[in-house]
Amino acid sequence: MIRVWSLGASRAVAALILVGLLVGCGGGADREGAAVDPEPGEVEDTFADDFAPAPTEDLGGATLAPEATEQGRQPRRLSVDQLRRSIPLLFGGITWTAEVQGRQVNVFDGLSRTLGEADYIQVTESNGEPNPLFAKFMDDMAGQVCSRAVARDDQTAQASARLVAREPGDPDATLRFLRLKLHGVHVPEGSTEGIEELRVLHDDILEDTNDANQAWVGVCVAMLTAPEFMAY
Repeated sequence: MIRVWSLGASRAVAALILVGLLVGCGGGADREGAAVDPEPGEVEDTFADDFAPAPTEDLGGATLAPEATEQGRQPRRLSVDQLRRSIPLLFGGITWTAEVQGRQVNVFDGLSRTLGEADYIQVTESNGEPNPLFAKFMDDMAGQVCSRAVARDDQTAQASARLVAREPGDPDATLRFLRLKLHGVHVPEGSTEGIEELRVLHDDILEDTNDANQAWVGVCVAMLTAPEFMAY
């Protein structure tokens, strides 16, 4: 009986080993191929789902792929040559000058390099960037040109020949004339839209100085140095 049991046990152990080998080989093939569905009643292994959707809250208008916006031409300031030619045309031949060794010279020519104009010898590209130095010289230019123009107007009886104070007795009419002449902005007759601040400036200077000519010089300088004139 003991021998029979031992033989049976040996055969049983061998059968289990053979089954284990077959299952092991089959399992490897299954892992390399298609997934094997779990047997009924078995629990399939699961993994935590760490996927998170993109945030939907408001991020202040930021976009992941902002669309490029088309922009028009950036404004530029007048070049030295544009000023050299336009100032005399606007003011009856009056331009920016300075006395050097007993003679009057055109300051636009004398300061051309300083104002950013290329000489094509040492500098081959003009500098059109606005800067404090350019603004300072434009203030000087406007002060001289406007003072000379108003002084000439004071000696000119014919209203249509006046350069700045076209109608001294009607400040609004004169401001409409200057707005069109210097800024290219038409203000219809009887309207003050677009000239209100200039009228305030004129009245303040007139009140402070009691000098109508000085008031028109101040208005002229303000308009000649404004972006509406210096930029295009």
